[in-house]
Amino acid sequence: MASGKLSPRQKMINMMYLVLIALLALNISNEILKAFHLMEVSFVKANQSLDDKNKGILSAFDAAMEKKDAAGERAKPWAAKAKEVKDIADKFCKDISDYKDKIEKAAGGRKEQEKGQTGLPEMSKGDDMEGHKHYLGTDETTKGKGDELRIIIEKARKDMINVLNDPKVKDHVAVMANLEKTTAFKVEDFTDENGSKKTWERDMLGHSPVAGVMAMLTKVQNDCKALETDILTKLAENIDAATIKFDKQMAVVISESTNVMSGSSFKAQVALAAYNSTAAQRILVNGSPIPVKDGLGEINIPASGVGSHKIEAKIESIDPVTGETVLISAPIVEWTSFQPSATISADAMNVLYIGLDNPMSISVPGVAPANTNPVGNGINLKKLSDGKYIANVSAGSKEGTISVTAKMPDGTSKKMGEMKYRIRQVPKPEAMLGQLGSGSYPKAQVIAAAAFVYANLANFVFDGVKFTVTKYSVIFVPRRGNMEETSVAGNSAAAIKNFVSKAKAGDIILVDRIRATGPGGERPLNPITITIQ
Repeated sequence: MASGKLSPRQKMINMMYLVLIALLALNISNEILKAFHLMEVSFVKANQSLDDKNKGILSAFDAAMEKKDAAGERAKPWAAKAKEVKDIADKFCKDISDYKDKIEKAAGGRKEQEKGQTGLPEMSKGDDMEGHKHYLGTDETTKGKGDELRIIIEKARKDMINVLNDPKVKDHVAVMANLEKTTAFKVEDFTDENGSKKTWERDMLGHSPVAGVMAMLTKVQNDCKALETDILTKLAENIDAATIKFDKQMAVVISESTNVMSGSSFKAQVALAAYNSTAAQRILVNGSPIPVKDGLGEINIPASGVGSHKIEAKIESIDPVTGETVLISAPIVEWTSFQPSATISADAMNVLYIGLDNPMSISVPGVAPANTNPVGNGINLKKLSDGKYIANVSAGSKEGTISVTAKMPDGTSKKMGEMKYRIRQVPKPEAMLGQLGSGSYPKAQVIAAAAFVYANLANFVFDGVKFTVTKYSVIFVPRRGNMEETSVAGNSAAAIKNFVSKAKAGDIILVDRIRATGPGGERPLNPITITIQ
């Protein structure tokens, strides 16, 4: 092309040349346009075939509902879902047909049929790139029906698949996920060879001749009808799925109790049970699902502690009349857990102490704690928890008895045994000056220890039992001089320390008339005699 200053006429010629080159570049061969038309015709025929198939499935739903029996009732909810899918698909396909009619009109319509010619005519301007582009708004700056088209495709697909979102639909979660993954009824963007993202509505429709656009929109209708077929088929399968078929049977023994005492009777019912070994039933025990193998639920509850436990089992099934999912409850079963133990006791050590909370463990193997009733004679029992009690005894008796009865499954009570216990005072504690008892000590050691007067209960079977010194008298007996005495309230050893500080070798400190309070009341303690070295 010439360079330098150009005349207006030459500029016009150059512009026309560029336009001509562009028109040549956009020229689409008749063979390509013909191929697009043949694709459109093929999709139209496929749509008709899918329509016929879907009508056949819907007719089967209608025929099933006409039956005046339980099968007819089961079919009704599934037929309602089938109609819902059909209505969504029909509305979508009508909306797309409206799009096609407007695009066809914008592109100049279709060719007139020649005499004797049948079928769908070709577009009169199949290579047109502008009419539909403005209608769809497929350039980057203008929004139009193409953006709306993407939205209605996505919505129609989700609405159709969501009809299956019902627990009554067998494996509904997996079925929905599979349809979402495999259906061609969706808008898929793509990436070009340069890695740039291209949109379906702008780059595929907008950059295609109108003949290609018509073929692609007809394919979208075809994809919708194919998804409709898949969903209707799944719904039809669930009519039969609602009928439970029992393929195995077994004898079962249902016992009234899992523990039977000597003197009582074992009672149970024997029945023939039929079940489905292949159905993926959901079985709940105490509200939680359990593993199901060959149609039988497997219960495995670890036993811990001592107590009675209930099993409330429910099996998910289908109501043979309504087709609704229901939970069938089994009779409540009780079982008892108990600690493996042997009854071992030292008869000479069966002692309860006055003034103490004596801990007791009382249980009957095989009997729930709620059905165990211990009674004390001369012994007061207070229940803490299952199998755990506190026994309290008071002065005045030398012996008490605990007897135990158990409630049997038939409602009667049976005595399980009794145990005699000796009632004793807590042993007398020993008075101590700090860590020192009676004896001969250096003056400095006595002063260091003389903080308090203690009541020490050594090596007693109960931990934490304490006595507190409440009063005492201290007598200072020097080798030379007069004896001195003072009385003290409480357990402070200050008075003792005063006498020790002025004592000399051979002098005696006597702590006497010591009283202490603890379990069982106030007790006198032994005196403490300390000789100063």
